Amino acid sequence: MTGAGFVLRMAAREVRASPRRLLLLTLSVAIGVAALVAINSFTDNLRRSVRDQARALLGADLSISSRRPLPASAEAIVDTLVREGAEVARVTSFGGMAYVPRTAGTRLVQVAAVAGDFPFYGEIRTDPAGAWAGLPRGRHVVVDPALLAALSARIGDTLALGEARFVITGSVVSAPGNAGFRSALGPRIFIPAVHLAETRLLGFGARAEYEAFLKLPPSPGAEMVAERYRARLRGERVRLRTVTEDQENLNETLSRLTGYLGLVALIALLLGGIGVASAVVVFIRQRMEAIAVLRCLGATGGRVFAIYGAEAAAMGLTGSVLGAVAGIGVQRLLPELFAGLLPVDVQMSVSWPAVALGIGMGLWVAVVFA
Repeated sequence: MTGAGFVLRMAAREVRASPRRLLLLTLSVAIGVAALVAINSFTDNLRRSVRDQARALLGADLSISSRRPLPASAEAIVDTLVREGAEVARVTSFGGMAYVPRTAGTRLVQVAAVAGDFPFYGEIRTDPAGAWAGLPRGRHVVVDPALLAALSARIGDTLALGEARFVITGSVVSAPGNAGFRSALGPRIFIPAVHLAETRLLGFGARAEYEAFLKLPPSPGAEMVAERYRARLRGERVRLRTVTEDQENLNETLSRLTGYLGLVALIALLLGGIGVASAVVVFIRQRMEAIAVLRCLGATGGRVFAIYGAEAAAMGLTGSVLGAVAGIGVQRLLPELFAGLLPVDVQMSVSWPAVALGIGMGLWVAVVFA
C-alpha cells in the first residue's frame, strides 16, 4: 500500500464506484470555468479588436472639434496640415426634428452633415449598397434603420428637416465605431453638408458640434501634431483628439464592463467550489467504511488523504477541461449579446491564456474546496 501507483489505482476504483456523485463535482467546476473562460477570452478578443480597428473608431488620424464654428486659429491649423499633405473632411452634428409627409410621422433625430470623403478609415455599409457613395450627389439622406420603423417610412420617401426636403436613399447597416457620429438624441440621419444651410436649423441658440477630420501623411505622426497644437487650441475651447486617445478612453470604458463580467464569472466559479465541497463531504461520508478497511489493511492517514485528493484533482481537471471547451463556445455568443453596445466588430478566436487561466483556476478551486 505504498507508492503513487497504489494511490492512482485506488482513486480510479473510487471513481468507478460512485460516478454519479462525482459527476456533481465535475459539473460544479465546469460551469464556473466555462463562465471564466468565456468572459476572459471575450475580453482578450475585444481588446485586440479595438487595437486592430483603432483608426476606424475615429475614422481619421486626427479630429479637431468645437461647439461653435471652428475659430480662425483652428482653421489656420487645418490649412497648414492640408498644405503638408493631409486630407480633410468635415462633419456638423446637431439635433433636429425629422418629418415624413407620407406617413405624418415625426421623430427627434441626430443629424450629421458630412462634407468630404469621410470616414478615411473603415467602411460605412448601407442598404442599398451605394447609398453612402451617392449621398453628396443630391438632396439625399441616409438614415438609421430604426428611424424607418419609427416613422413607418421606406426607401424613396421624402424626409423634411427644417425647411429642407431630402429623399431617403438608404439605411445604415454598420458604421465602424460609429465614427464621428453621436446617437444620444435619437436615430442618426446623414445629409450632404452642401445643403445644411437650407434647413435653417443652425440659427441662434442651436447646439451643434463642428468637427474637422484629418488623414495625415505618414510623417509626422498624429501624436506629434497633437502635441504641437493642443496648447494653442485649448484656450479657444477647441478639442483635439487622436486615435490613441480614443483607444485609451474606449479601453477604459470596456475595462469597466469586462471587469464586472469577470467578477460575475469568478463568483460563479466560487459558487462551484461550494458545490465541490458539499459533494465531497457527502461522498466521504458514504465511503467511511471503505476508508476504515484501508486503514485496517495498513494504509496511513496521509495515503488515504492522497487517494481522495487525487480523485478530487482528477474530477476538477476533467471539469475544468470541459468548462474550457464550453467557454470557448459561449464566447462566440457574447458579441451578438452586446452587439448594440460595442463600437467594434469583435473578431473571435481562441484565447489560450484565458483557457489556461480557466483550467488552472478550476483545478485550484476543486482541490482547495475538496
